[in-house]
Amino acid sequence: MIKKSYHITGFDCAHCALKSEKHLNKHPAINNAVIDFAKDKLFIEYKDKELTIDDILKSIAEVESDPIEIEDATKQKKKYKIFNKDFWYTLARVLIGVTIILVCSIALTHEQFYIQLGLYAFGIVLLTYDVTWKVILHIIHKENPIDESLLITLCTVGAFIVAIIAHESHFFMEALMVVTLYQTGKIIEGIATNKSKEAVSKAVNLRIEHAARLVNGEIQEVSPEMLDVNDMIVVTAGEYIPVDAVVISGDGQVDTSSLTGEFVPVTAKEGMELYSGYLLKEGTLNLKVIRTYQNSAVSKIIDLISNSGAKKSKADEFVSKFAKWYTPIVFIVSLLVAVIGGAVTNNWKDWVILGLKMMVVACPCAIVISVPLAYFAALGLASKNGIVFKGTNYIDELNRMEKLVTDKTGTLTKGVFEISKIVPIGVTQDFLLDVMSSVESLSNHPIGKTIAKLKKSSVLSENFEELAGLGVCAEYKGDMVLIGNSKLLNEYEIEFEEVDENGVVVYCVYDGKYIGYLVISDEVRESSKELVSSLQNNGVDVVLLTGDKEHNTQKLCSELGIKKYYSSLLPDQKIECLEKELSNKYATGFIGDGINDAASIKRADIGFAMGAIGSDAAIESADVVIMNDEPMKVYDSIRIAKIARHTSVFNIIFALSVKIGVELAAIITSLLGKGELIPMWLAVLADTGLTVLMVINSLLILYRKIKRKSV
Repeated sequence: MIKKSYHITGFDCAHCALKSEKHLNKHPAINNAVIDFAKDKLFIEYKDKELTIDDILKSIAEVESDPIEIEDATKQKKKYKIFNKDFWYTLARVLIGVTIILVCSIALTHEQFYIQLGLYAFGIVLLTYDVTWKVILHIIHKENPIDESLLITLCTVGAFIVAIIAHESHFFMEALMVVTLYQTGKIIEGIATNKSKEAVSKAVNLRIEHAARLVNGEIQEVSPEMLDVNDMIVVTAGEYIPVDAVVISGDGQVDTSSLTGEFVPVTAKEGMELYSGYLLKEGTLNLKVIRTYQNSAVSKIIDLISNSGAKKSKADEFVSKFAKWYTPIVFIVSLLVAVIGGAVTNNWKDWVILGLKMMVVACPCAIVISVPLAYFAALGLASKNGIVFKGTNYIDELNRMEKLVTDKTGTLTKGVFEISKIVPIGVTQDFLLDVMSSVESLSNHPIGKTIAKLKKSSVLSENFEELAGLGVCAEYKGDMVLIGNSKLLNEYEIEFEEVDENGVVVYCVYDGKYIGYLVISDEVRESSKELVSSLQNNGVDVVLLTGDKEHNTQKLCSELGIKKYYSSLLPDQKIECLEKELSNKYATGFIGDGINDAASIKRADIGFAMGAIGSDAAIESADVVIMNDEPMKVYDSIRIAKIARHTSVFNIIFALSVKIGVELAAIITSLLGKGELIPMWLAVLADTGLTVLMVINSLLILYRKIKRKSV
């Protein structure tokens, strides 16, 4: 299958985007299509052959009258134009509507009824033609016409007809005010929504436009995509590192916050690896490119964020179902109120007006737009804090999480090992270190790398092999060497005396003889205890899985406050233990370093990869990518998920409460013969005005601070 993503703009509302999404999914060439209205993204999974952009636009045009624009997602997205031609044209129409209302209400009298009729008719046609045209297109395309456009059209035309029949000019003003306020609300709503999208996009936009390539002593300005591995580049103060590179010369202060969310400056020195997206605050650096832009950290993160909308949250699914059933129900109920009330009381004017008010009040835009935007804003907040969610659906999983299973080395501990004891047996210390450092020089394991640094051996080992969960074996000067834990020696039936030390004991066997051991210690991260405490105080149990021995594990758990653990595990046994901790009642998370724990991260309901900048394994397997080595980011991600959920629930409850309140007030005042107390324009404010408020409330998520106190 072919997967493609596009920038898509022009939708008037989230309901329009949803309608187009459903229509695209009916196309024979498309397996699955998702439109993310909040992020202006279109994701398509094709069956065999991909469609051209023109073909996609033609398909959308069958159900959508808005001027839609689509371009390939690989191109840089155009900036949001808030004050564009459509804005000025709609504003001009609104001003004409306001002018007509003022002229008719101030300069004209009731005796000039037909002059008012002509002016109001002109204003209504000018302001409703685009809304009514959408209704007509729905009917032509055999689509469900019952949406916001139909409700506004009926309210406006209905009030105008009532004015003619009742010969009361104030209903003309009601009719024109309905559509004038509606169009005004759409202008404000568009500004608020575009401002929201712009703000969130800035929060997650890490794209770098230029790079300074050094060729024969001269600087060439090129795009980062043009850089190749081993190219030399120059970065000066105030510039972003364009691609992953290593420092060749120079020094300076680097701000890593764009990726990690941490505003602690890092001193860059010769030999240090720097990731794309880092900001050089002070100094000048000469760098050598080690990864192309497409493979650099910033490119991977942009891709993650860009495609996160392809996996929709339960809130998005709720909004889709809500919009599908809510609007038709509102239409039918309002119609029944008008017809039954008019027939029973024979007071058709008041009951028709009441039905029209009910229709316009109940428009679902406040919910349909603000709820997905709340989840999108949460992605932006997470990105600002060095956390990347692969989809808004994982926000739901975080809200369901009641258990976190965690790795030890490199997760709760720093993964930076120190040799605390060297014990040779039957050989000199130099020989023991020669053998062990030579063999481990080929290892990628953190412990192996630590041993390799002890001594630089002139003899290279051969036939190196890593034995999962046990250690390594290789040939040194033609003789077999085993380096690992006690299980490795027992498996090869080597005679040795197992020692009990505070740390990781690494035994060495040379030519079938046990020649000594090292004791290696790993330092616990400062925030690990805070993470365990914070999670447990918020109803999330913590379970530790480790290959370390029982004694060390028990001591660590006692220090951190972890109540349940599994020790002395092989890699495949970690998966088995994780399986035991999974539940159908709640979500279980797993956090690891993203390299050695990829299988467990993928198997959990929600997988966290920590310290994952530049790690392909982490990005591929994890659902939540934590860009630095800070365990408390797991807690931060849960807090962000709760903020998104609480905001969405508030928006839904508040919007429905206001709408129901206005509906009841309209019904009660009409029954008491005081229907004028709830005029039609107030009903419009309960729709478009409320939408603006809810959009702003969702946007405010982006500016929230993550509180790290246990509650």
